[in-house]
Amino acid sequence: MNRKLTTAGLVAALTMLGFVASAGAVDGVIEINQAKVMAAGGFPYVITSTGSYRLTSNLTVSAASTDAIDVNAPSVTIDLNGFSIFSFVATSANAISGSYSGTTVENGTVTAFGRGVNIGAQSIVRNVHADSNSNVGIGVGANSVVQGCTANLNSNYGIVGTAAGDMISGNTANGNTGVGVGIFVEGRTGLVIGNTATGNLADDLVCNFTSVGYRENVLSGNISGCTSLGNNLCNNNPC
Repeated sequence: MNRKLTTAGLVAALTMLGFVASAGAVDGVIEINQAKVMAAGGFPYVITSTGSYRLTSNLTVSAASTDAIDVNAPSVTIDLNGFSIFSFVATSANAISGSYSGTTVENGTVTAFGRGVNIGAQSIVRNVHADSNSNVGIGVGANSVVQGCTANLNSNYGIVGTAAGDMISGNTANGNTGVGVGIFVEGRTGLVIGNTATGNLADDLVCNFTSVGYRENVLSGNISGCTSLGNNLCNNNPC
């Protein structure tokens, strides 16, 4: 009898352990959702450990000047998993922010923040819609990749590579207003390939140094400071 009770207790304990684990992580991926964030005290959701994280619901921030997710660890991957991060209030905050290296953000939407994605060096942003933010859609540090994203209708800049060695490819940066720059590469080196930038208020593409090359882009407006590597289409003309 005691053995049966012990076995039953063990099964119950293992079942409960499995439930707890599934609530926080699946295959080692930590889940983030609105209910979990609010139960923990609200935004920002702060990541302090290297690893993989996945949204399992939309995130909505209703407090002014409050980030949605702060990354305080290196080598973090955030899979937005098709969900959106949205701010209900005019804000200077970030949807996703962090200065640590090796952050990856992918597969979702960030909108109505000051900066949609604002992350550090050696990072990757791919398949992200960073639209209608009040300053910058996507900003990355040195030796980073921005690929397959949209950065449209932001109030100043669509995509910003803030340091050397950034690769910006296959993105769309249209209709950015205010300062009005579609793609801005600040570092001494970089490559801008296969993007479309049209209808930006001031410039479609700006580079601080001529050592930044661009090729195979479609650009309808002004280009400043970059070196053409050919096969671009600029205002309906080869450039």
